[in-house]
Amino acid sequence: MGKAKIKAKEKKGVVKVKAMFTSLMADKEEATKKGIEASYIKQIVASINGAVVYEISMSGFMSENPLLKFKTKGGKKGDKIEFVVTDNHGKSTTSKKKIK
Repeated sequence: MGKAKIKAKEKKGVVKVKAMFTSLMADKEEATKKGIEASYIKQIVASINGAVVYEISMSGFMSENPLLKFKTKGGKKGDKIEFVVTDNHGKSTTSKKKIK
């Protein structure tokens, strides 16, 4: 599980966010076929200024390197959006990007 590629842009009080997360998203069945360990993103939480603005739980049935797009209020240019990504083994990574 690698860092996320994030784009966040504010216009008229609305922040448009695009984020792509690096993961094989291999559930147990696919991992068995490929001879690898099952590994997939289980949860993604996005926050701006400490307030959660987006949260999603998923399984290995999502496509490889999932792409999320959403709009939110509560952020402005210069603020940082932070994503905490947790995999099925409980390992977490954090990625941040300044809102433009």
